[in-house]
Amino acid sequence: MQSRAVLVLITAFIVASGSKLDAQIPFYSGSLPSRFSFGGDLVISQPKGEFANNVPNGFGFDLTGMFRVDPRGFFNIRADLGGVHYGRETQRVNFPNTGRVSLDVETSNRIAFGAIGAQLQIPDGWFRPYASASIATTYFWTESALSGIDASDDSFSTTNYDDWSRAWVFGGGLMIPFGKSMGALNFGARYHYGAEATYLREGDITDNPDGTITLSPRRSKTDLVLWQLGVSFAIPRNSRR
Repeated sequence: MQSRAVLVLITAFIVASGSKLDAQIPFYSGSLPSRFSFGGDLVISQPKGEFANNVPNGFGFDLTGMFRVDPRGFFNIRADLGGVHYGRETQRVNFPNTGRVSLDVETSNRIAFGAIGAQLQIPDGWFRPYASASIATTYFWTESALSGIDASDDSFSTTNYDDWSRAWVFGGGLMIPFGKSMGALNFGARYHYGAEATYLREGDITDNPDGTITLSPRRSKTDLVLWQLGVSFAIPRNSRR
């Protein structure tokens, strides 16, 4: 009888303790930031040094993806993909054998880049400064496209000139969080210490009377600053415990 009573008391104690422990453990259900984030920025490119003598400022975009190596996000792996447009020419021509159809030949000068590196960041507070370093591959190209004067068709295009290069990229900026820290405004700048490349700028293609063209490429180091303004968002994950 005593052993049975002791067994009942032990069972009651375990059940009561378990109920109390359950009451002390909070239950979370919803979305929390994961270790992955992505962002997009509008950028202005500002050439530096000899590159600035040949190329004007440009405009474009930068897409960013990041992975937090440590849980809080002091150290991050960063990848960038983007491009800028720094020159454009438009010529009006007539369709061969008739003057009744007019066409536009638009020539664009562009730079594309892809970069991978690391970013150090203060992960807490209303203002979160960061610094980054990356190595980038850059692609310079000039392309001409033929379209109707109402821009209804641009099916015909030709790459007039292109070249590959590389750059060391060092940057910094400030993140200002919003929306329960799931998103943030980004104000930043990234300096591209570019290697030499050969490229064309506006006016470097001459149309000859016989229908051929003459190219006047330029070669220099390709240093530039990318001024950035955009947003970033943490990829959410469900949390329940």
